[in-house]
Amino acid sequence: MNRKELAGLLEYAADLMEVLGEGDFRVAAYRKAARNIEKLEKNLDELAANGFKGVFGVGPALAPILSEIVQTGEFPYLGELEAQVPPGVLELFGVQGLGPKRIRALWDGGMNSLEELIHYAQEGKIRTLPGFGAKSEAGILEAARFALANLRRVLLPVGLAAGRRLLEDLGKAGLQAELAGSLRRGLDTVGNVDLVVVGSPEQVRAAIGEHAEKVEGSQVLGRAEGLPLRIFCARPENFGSVLFQATGSKEWLSSFLLSPSSQPTEEAIFAAAGQPYVPPYWREPQHIGLPLPQEHLRLEQLRGLIHLHTTYSDATGSLREMAEAAIAAEYEYMVLSDHSQTASYAGGLKLEDLERQWAEVDGLNAELKPFRILKGIESDILPDGSLDYPEEVLSRFDLIIGSLHSGFNLSKDDQTARFLRVLENPYLSILGHPTGRLLLRRKGVEADWEAILAQAQRYGKIVEFNCNPYRLDLDWRWVLGWRDHLNFSLGPDAHSLGGLEDIQYGLLFAHKCGLRPSQVVNTWTAERLLEARLSH
Repeated sequence: MNRKELAGLLEYAADLMEVLGEGDFRVAAYRKAARNIEKLEKNLDELAANGFKGVFGVGPALAPILSEIVQTGEFPYLGELEAQVPPGVLELFGVQGLGPKRIRALWDGGMNSLEELIHYAQEGKIRTLPGFGAKSEAGILEAARFALANLRRVLLPVGLAAGRRLLEDLGKAGLQAELAGSLRRGLDTVGNVDLVVVGSPEQVRAAIGEHAEKVEGSQVLGRAEGLPLRIFCARPENFGSVLFQATGSKEWLSSFLLSPSSQPTEEAIFAAAGQPYVPPYWREPQHIGLPLPQEHLRLEQLRGLIHLHTTYSDATGSLREMAEAAIAAEYEYMVLSDHSQTASYAGGLKLEDLERQWAEVDGLNAELKPFRILKGIESDILPDGSLDYPEEVLSRFDLIIGSLHSGFNLSKDDQTARFLRVLENPYLSILGHPTGRLLLRRKGVEADWEAILAQAQRYGKIVEFNCNPYRLDLDWRWVLGWRDHLNFSLGPDAHSLGGLEDIQYGLLFAHKCGLRPSQVVNTWTAERLLEARLSH
């Protein structure tokens, strides 16, 4: 890493903080440090070894963060900041000419993705926002189209937004249409948009306009706001058969015991084969030979919100606001899980902060009962596998989520040993976003997951499926394989009131993994959750 690269990371962190409204002082400090570091002529390794002493603009809070970046190549705070911004809003950083202030203004104006930005610009809505005009709108539209065209794969919510917008256009034209492919199956990332439409290629082209580029047989090919687009045209009498084939997956289709005849619905295909209907989310290679789930988790079965942050650490919603939002969504309890003290980059809580927070929790619990706030924490799992407070502090929490936020570069053996040790800790309740991955940005850690999950089973630990669409961690394939051996929590990892809605992705992947409601601890009462912690 050179000085320019380090300065660039700090500038990007400052941009994210500005978008999130983290405060002018911290933003200015990061920008000042970036400018001064880029001007330095000293060796970065030497500066890091010396704790950046004497570097103007680098104070005691920032110096250890910079040393860690240089020595390990990791910048945990940057990942945490990115995880707080909707994936689609992060894409706006790739639009030439958009700085953090403009991105925040567009986000506040309802634009949560490049697709929405383009849609708003095409409708002339950006020019109505303060600070924008017709000329800047035209420039943004051109730059946004270029940025979107260069994206090769996107997160699930972004793909769904593009597909649903096309469905709306087709519906306005009176054409019956359904999502197909990986979007319909609900994969965590997608590389294209597939749809099936009852209509001719000519009708489809007229309905979707510039999105259509060419016709090949009964298919209309093009781009859906930058993503490759395939629309399969069908007749009413064979719509089900075309949808069945277009949904896939190829491996699952190959395992189907009967070649599907021409049928108007998918249900008719399964009936003709004498087989029960298989939902699209259960049509992956990993599902071949597995029995269909007999129970499906429903939103109304969730009693508790587990894993959310407040303004005590790095979120935008206060403790009261988060609690009132949970009550409005008809939850019975929530598990508080702000960052622990090592995560200073994310406002991690020192002991005095905990005491202050716990006092507020006690007051709110008295005021809001029967709703209950459990005193939890998202404790950093340190490189040696210990948790981020002394035992006398750990013992005072109702529930502890242990998560990785640093040390991603450890060897596979050391990483595995780290997990095995933390799972032995009697104070750990939930293993949070286990691999630490950030989809399309950071690969999860290398470790022996069979051994780790077996250790979780041995000690009765809960494993989180993190519902943030930027994480979706633990990978659903591992959850599917261990669904009969472990209990799982669905954690929205909310850093804002809007982040609570990410629980919807937890429901989707609970279905994809075949989890029974009883295996999802959010369906448990608060008392049962606490009893499970004490029993181990």
